[in-house]
Amino acid sequence: MIAFNRNILTILLMLFAMFTKGQENPHLLPYHDFVVYDSNYVHFYNDSPNFNTFFSKLDTLIFEGKGKINVMQIGGSHVQADIWSDQMRTNFQKFSPNLNGGRGFLFPYNLAQTNNPYYYHISYTGIWEGYRNSVANHHSKWGVSGITATTKDSVATFKLVFRGDNTPYYDFNSVKIFHDIDSTSYCITLLSDTCTLIRINREIGYTEFLFDTYQDSIEFLIYKEDTISSSFNLYGISLDNDDPGIVYTSIGVNGARTKSYLKCEQFTQHLKAINPDLVIFCIGINDAYEPDFCENCFENNYDTLVAWTRKVNPAAEFLFVTNSDSYYNKRHPNQRALLAREVMIKLSKKYNGGMWDMFNVMGGLGSIKTWQNNNFAKRDKIHLTKEGYILIGDLMFSAIIKEYDKHLKMWKGEWDKGQGKVNIEVKGKL
Repeated sequence: MIAFNRNILTILLMLFAMFTKGQENPHLLPYHDFVVYDSNYVHFYNDSPNFNTFFSKLDTLIFEGKGKINVMQIGGSHVQADIWSDQMRTNFQKFSPNLNGGRGFLFPYNLAQTNNPYYYHISYTGIWEGYRNSVANHHSKWGVSGITATTKDSVATFKLVFRGDNTPYYDFNSVKIFHDIDSTSYCITLLSDTCTLIRINREIGYTEFLFDTYQDSIEFLIYKEDTISSSFNLYGISLDNDDPGIVYTSIGVNGARTKSYLKCEQFTQHLKAINPDLVIFCIGINDAYEPDFCENCFENNYDTLVAWTRKVNPAAEFLFVTNSDSYYNKRHPNQRALLAREVMIKLSKKYNGGMWDMFNVMGGLGSIKTWQNNNFAKRDKIHLTKEGYILIGDLMFSAIIKEYDKHLKMWKGEWDKGQGKVNIEVKGKL
């Protein structure tokens, strides 16, 4: 239990004031008549505390400035673009002062010849090929990212820089490069002398470069040390620092289904570096697209992903997100989204998690057409526009914060019961 002091109480009052002003939309969401705001909450089906472990860590971070919280969102193309997830990341890190815990794990998609999030730019030399866990004729080793960039060149480089006026300052004093540690053919090194220490973690599978001062960009050289025919496989990068805060990791692969991630033999190995406190599962739009969608297979695949996650962090909590509404072949509303939704409800009950009903928040079956007419969805009636993904990110964050507000009110009750000296009146609702 948190011992409330005067400063903590002041922050608590500020948070309550913010929620009160928000009325129905605590994140001050713009109103759209096609959004079903009454459905915008996290559904819980069991009696145990809802996200209690996650919210307790958030308390410690906000009220005491201590700790690191790791959130991981995983899905398909909705997540690879990192617009929806980046909006979530931004909202979490701006929720209270000093919550930017760094960028954490990411993948340089440009190296794999696929679309990269805008706000970090990857430049490179050499010939690189990409292998995605979602492509039937792609054969590779995969880690938690579900995508691998490979080069067979004797010399290659890549550089990462952040860009964009609104991009947070993601500085770091540690860089982890996830690759095949046991490969003796290739060596990876910095194209600068700023590194003070290099460590190899064979258990997880990365080389770590540590710095005395914080950095905001990085460039690496990969070179072959022998003439043996081989390749260098890059599975991901983690940009870390020692600051307390929230680290929001997005894992997304275009076309990925639940079974795609089961092909990732190094999933749990690399997941240890992320060690998520909250996992937001958004895989399903591709599972339910085809007419042969198997609900039992879908549920069983998720059972494996949950088991893998709990093997890494037994205390991890889960938010299961229903599919967005979509059309099949651009012609008919995909009714299999309703079947996938029922599975997500079963999973949230089974694993004492939450369920965010994106399908009904959007308006239910056929609603993607209305989103398209309002320029929030694309003509394929599957993907959203940038504005649509930002809105979805704001809506999902708002739903989570409603639950956090309930948590804070519980602490307020503890304060009133234990102290009896301060009367905090909370008006309005979330």
